[in-house]
This record gives sequence, C-alpha cells and structure tokens, in this order.
Amino acid sequence: MTDTAPSAGTVSPPDKLRSARSRAGRVSVWYNVITLVGLVIVASSILLLVTFALFSLTTPSHNPYVDVIGFLVLPGVLTAGLIICPLGMLVKAWRVRRRYQAERLTLRLPKLDLNDQRLRRFGLAFTFVTLFLILPLLGLSGYHGYHYTESTSFCGQVCHVVMEPQYTAHQHSPHARVTCAECHIGAGAGWFVKSKLSGTRQVFKVLNDTFPRPVPPAITELRPARETCEECHWPAKFFGQQLKTIVHYAPDERTTRREIRVLLKTGGGDDTVGRVEGIHAHMALAGRVEYIATDEELQNVPWVRYVLDSGEEFIYRSDGLAADDPAPRGTRRTVDCMDCHNRAAHLMMPPYSAIDAFLEAGHIDRTLPFIKREALAALAKPYPTLEAAMEGIERSLRRFYADRPESAAQAERIQQAIETVRAIYRRSFFPAMNVDWRTYPNNIGHLYSPGCLRCHDGHHVNQHGTPISSDCEVCHTFFNELNEPQLAVREGQFVHSMDLSQHTNLRCDQCHTGGPLPLCADCHRSGAWLNERGREGFRPTTP
Repeated sequence: MTDTAPSAGTVSPPDKLRSARSRAGRVSVWYNVITLVGLVIVASSILLLVTFALFSLTTPSHNPYVDVIGFLVLPGVLTAGLIICPLGMLVKAWRVRRRYQAERLTLRLPKLDLNDQRLRRFGLAFTFVTLFLILPLLGLSGYHGYHYTESTSFCGQVCHVVMEPQYTAHQHSPHARVTCAECHIGAGAGWFVKSKLSGTRQVFKVLNDTFPRPVPPAITELRPARETCEECHWPAKFFGQQLKTIVHYAPDERTTRREIRVLLKTGGGDDTVGRVEGIHAHMALAGRVEYIATDEELQNVPWVRYVLDSGEEFIYRSDGLAADDPAPRGTRRTVDCMDCHNRAAHLMMPPYSAIDAFLEAGHIDRTLPFIKREALAALAKPYPTLEAAMEGIERSLRRFYADRPESAAQAERIQQAIETVRAIYRRSFFPAMNVDWRTYPNNIGHLYSPGCLRCHDGHHVNQHGTPISSDCEVCHTFFNELNEPQLAVREGQFVHSMDLSQHTNLRCDQCHTGGPLPLCADCHRSGAWLNERGREGFRPTTP
C-alpha cells in the first residue's frame, strides 16, 4: 500500500488536537455571557445612578420610594454587577478546562507592558472608570444611603401602612425636627448594627405580611434615655415651676369655655441650682428608682424600689405582700425620661383635647350649636376604613345641622368644622393598623390614662407603712377663680366643674375617656362601679 500524503487544506488528527489546544489557549475568558451580562448591569447602574444624582440636584422635593431605589437598590445592583464580571471569567475558565482536558488551562495574569500602546490605552480607560466613576458613585451612594436609612422619611414613609401612626404623630409633635434614629439608635456602631439587624427582621415581616396590628410599643427596646434624650435635655439642671393654662370646652349647646390655670412644679434633683422637689425629682440624682411592670405597656406597676446612694432602700408594693417577699414577675426597669415621657415624639391627642385645641385656635366655630358634642359623637363611631370615616363624619354632622333653621347661613362654618374633624381623625385614628389614640397610653399626667397614678395612687406602701405620696400639691398648684373684688385667683386644690360627691377616689381616666363623657348609668347600671379598679382607683394621701 502506497502512503498518500494528506491533501492540501486537510489537517491530520494530531494537528487537529494541537490546533484545538492552541485555540483553547487563546480563548478569551472575558468573552462569555455571564461577564457580558455583568458589564451590562454595571453600565446600566452607572447610567441610572448619574441620572438619579442629576434628578436629586434639580428636584427640591424627594419621594421616599425613589430615594430607596437611588440610595440603596442601584448601588447594590452596581456592586452585584462588579461581582458577576469576574465570576463569569472563572466559569468560562472552568468550562474550557473541562473541554480540553489534555491542555492545562490556567487563568494567567496579564503581562503589564506599558510600552504596548493597546494595553496602555486599556489600562488608562480602566483606571479612569474605576477611580473617577465607579468608586465615587459607590462612595457617595453609600454615604448618602447610610444617612437615608436613618432619616425620618425612610423610617416612616417607606413602610407606609406599618409606621403610619407613629410617623403621623411624630410630624405633629414637639420633636418633629428630631430624626427617628436620634432617639431609637443614638450614636455609636453597636446600636446601629443592632437596629439594622432588627430592621432586617422587620422587613421580612412586612414582605410576608406577618407584622402585628397594632405594632407593640418599643419602650423596652429603646436605648437608655441617658444616652439619647439627655444629649439635649439635662435633668440635673431642671428646676423651678411653670404656669400652664388649660382650656376646656363643654359639650353643651353654647360650647362653654373654661380656663384652668395650674402651676407645674417641674423641680429637679440638683440642689446647686434649686430645691430638690417636684416632678423631675423622679430622676433621683441622689439615688435610683426601679419598678416592675406586669404588662407589656408598663401600666400595671405593683412593685417599686427606691435605692439611696448610701445603699438604704425602700420597697413599695400595692399587691398586699411584704417588702421582703419575692418580687413579682414582669419587666424590671430603672426610671428614666421615657417612663413618663413615653409618647414625647408620638403623641396622639384624644378627640376631647384635640377638639378643644382646634376650638381655641378658631378652626372650629364655637357658635355652632352643640358642635363639640356632635364632633365627639362623629369621632367615637367605629369606622372600618379611613375613607368610610371621612364619609361618616360628614354625614353625621350634616345630618344634625340639616334640621336646624340656621344651617343655611352657617354652611361655610359647618364645612370648615367637617374638614377639621376629619383632620383630627387622620391624626389619631388608623383603622388599617387597628390603632387609635387609646392604643398607646400616655404617661404624662393622669387625665386620659393612669400615668402618674400608676405609682402615686396611695396603694403603694413601703416596709415602714409609708405610701408613695398621692398628694396633688407635690407636683402642682391650681389657681382657682374667685368672685371677690380684691382677688382674681387663689392658690388651692383643683376645683372640678361638677360635684364629684363620693367619686373623689376615682382616677381621672376612669371618667375622662377622651371621647364623649360617660353617663352615670354607664357604670351604675352595668355594675362597673363595683369592680376592684373602680373602688380603689385612687387614695389621696397627705405629704
């Protein structure tokens, strides 16, 4: 058999293998679908980030959802694209290695020869894009993203339904210009990390729609007030007294106005600036006050301990047990600002007080007959949704005034009253979250919730038989109006607008519900006056 030479253009099997190996060695690991997708993501993210930056500079108002995309989503997408690019290279190298097993293909580092004009241009372009585009964009977006996650709009508006009650109350509070993070997180990395980990868990609850309605109060999860509130408010320097004028309107036909003037003994605990007395003496700078609450809202307080710097302690109990008996189970706290100012930035005004405030400001015309009574009745009705409440309030007020002869002349004032009552509802009622002003008791004062009387009820007695004082003069003095020609007011105890007779031992909040005032039959016909709470709600003591 005669050997025939291979024809022109044909390649022998060994040559095919060498050619394949040669091609395999020259395969570009950059050229693959995964890396190209990563490059497209990077390019798109850069373009969108630049667009967002220009949009932010030229637009005075900001949308919280757009800010989430610009400060959080786009930087994350850009980072993901940068990770996908080298990942595609590794996958491509692994695939080539599997296909050409006889040829060991390794991902070799490029030879950096700056004399090579093509390589030099590529290096300059890569350096320019990295140093002057990608890194600045990631740095700026990361910096602004960090601050955005601590902004009030992020906390209150991104998860709109969940945080709507807290956000709305915050916007109408004295702390409206204090960001959520300043109170809920404060300075330092430890609480920042803790809050973000907690926030991640909450995000999953929102996505899965498993969050509670209403959201439970966060007082037990807050940072101690000495590390947040006292950065601005220094209780050691509180002293003196403050005159406060409280205006009430009666739910009668003429909406009768009544002023109550009270001197609040703010006091303090530092005798170098004033007498140690009054309300802020609770900060007990010469010792500490601890208590145990048996409920989540910290309203039921059967055990209180006051410890002096000398080590001497006084234990006050309202459960009838001796001071040396085991303490009850519950949440133990050391008293700080938040135990009284628990709604300082999230106060939801009761309808009764809110209507008084709007009447005093002139937003509701008090010449409308029975306007306070009817507004309270409209707000007290249960509504399933906000839209139903807006319609129900208007229907209720218009129905009442439609039968009165003067309604035509008062049409404009009636409409203004309707809009104001609607605004009150939007501030204090949130049907979607099962929240209203009663959901989170306010511990300042004791008119619409137990507040001070959680401990100052006359029932907390220490081991020596001495109760925590419930004398009104400890914290305030009232100026009562007189008809005498020489005197306009006289200092003294509070004079109620009606004769309380045998009901002086009731707590204020047992009658003042924040809505329509209860009738005698509401308690006496139902037998509610016989219960433990009604019979022993308050026991006045002497200083």
